[in-house]
Amino acid sequence: MERSYEKVGEIGTMEKVCRGCFAEWDKDDDACQRCGWKPGRKPMELFGWKTGDVLDKRYLVGMTYCVSRNRDVVVWRLYDNLLGICCFAFLIIGDDEERLRDVAKSVEKGTAGTHKIVIQALKTVGKHKTLILSFRDRYMDIKEFQQIANTPISRTAGLLPDPEQTTIREQALLAGTCLEKRYRVIDCIGIGGFGITYLCEDILLHRLVALKEYYPAEWAERDGTYVAVRASNQLQPYRYGLQSFLKEIKITAKFIHTPHMVTIYDAFEANDTVYMVMEYILGISIGREMRTKGYKPYAAMEVADMIFPVLDALEEMHDHRIIHSDISPGNIMVTGQGEIYLIDMGAAKYSLESQPPISAAFLKVDYAAPEQYRTAREGKSNGEGPWTDIYALGATMYYLLTGHKPPDVIRRLNGEDTDLSEGLIGKLPLIWVELLQKTMELEPSKRIASVPALRELMESIL
Repeated sequence: MERSYEKVGEIGTMEKVCRGCFAEWDKDDDACQRCGWKPGRKPMELFGWKTGDVLDKRYLVGMTYCVSRNRDVVVWRLYDNLLGICCFAFLIIGDDEERLRDVAKSVEKGTAGTHKIVIQALKTVGKHKTLILSFRDRYMDIKEFQQIANTPISRTAGLLPDPEQTTIREQALLAGTCLEKRYRVIDCIGIGGFGITYLCEDILLHRLVALKEYYPAEWAERDGTYVAVRASNQLQPYRYGLQSFLKEIKITAKFIHTPHMVTIYDAFEANDTVYMVMEYILGISIGREMRTKGYKPYAAMEVADMIFPVLDALEEMHDHRIIHSDISPGNIMVTGQGEIYLIDMGAAKYSLESQPPISAAFLKVDYAAPEQYRTAREGKSNGEGPWTDIYALGATMYYLLTGHKPPDVIRRLNGEDTDLSEGLIGKLPLIWVELLQKTMELEPSKRIASVPALRELMESIL
């Protein structure tokens, strides 16, 4: 029996979403304008999958996207309820893992740098080895996809160092640990208050990935590979943090095709916790880069080269009514090729969202906007919006242009250091001083309110 969409939850009801391709559904139409699906249409069935099936309690099966002439290859449309996105499943009869890997390499080569198609995972779904892909244009012409999937590739040797040569950090999973029979831990590359990030090998796709584990150190402890709550009275905050982590996964997935943002590939549950699989970016934060150069200020053009890509990413976020809420030099990465990435969506939220109390202890005092402290104090969203990210971006530019951390926002709210120009006149051109003042106004109503406005002002200065 064909299942209703209400059981999947995230994509709405039958009247609003097409069962075939998950496009918005106009109930006054006889058929979906995108894929031609009609209510009451006989479900498609291939490889043991059927339209309307829910696989692994996660993937909702739609219509096929394409089927080869001899029916040994099929690409299904799917809705991923964990990531909250539409995606595609590439299956080959006989579950030929090597052929699937070749398709993945072909697609990666054929779309390099374009963000047209993202290879998310090679995994078992509904008993079949499956290549999961995401299309930026989910109605891509089939001939274009077939051309990309047949891009010639060359074989490459293994990528990775011997895991015995890597370092191990306390509380982190040991190097060599294998998760989901797909991801081998190489090293721990970051530990935060709510998670541990690992460099891993995707064994099936022969690539490096970053894997973030939900591990709130204050409430959790390691029991072998498993994550356990330290005490019964910490179960509620642990669960609240877990829901926040799941929200981070969904928000990150919204920008899977957005340049200058980390691409999420997959997520899964294991070891009594949740993991997020992401693109591995080889680089350092601009905060660490500043420290390695002895806090020597950057030139204005260098700062602009760092900030403009962040503005592009932020504008996409704000268009979705999502604010990052944690912009700082530590959350902007630069690669060896000079590419800029805005990272860490752990604090991101919808701008009109009403949230439970947020501890001010988790805010970065040098970069958080004043309204974020009001939200933390009052336990509900208090005037946050795109301008909140503008303040943090202004504070980040202050640091990069001067080599000094910006004035403490708590001191500023208490009437100290309210005039930024006092410490900047003579050190920066007046026009840059005015720009920083406009981005770091204590009152949101006086602050630059949007990314396009900030970009226009910076371009006029340069």
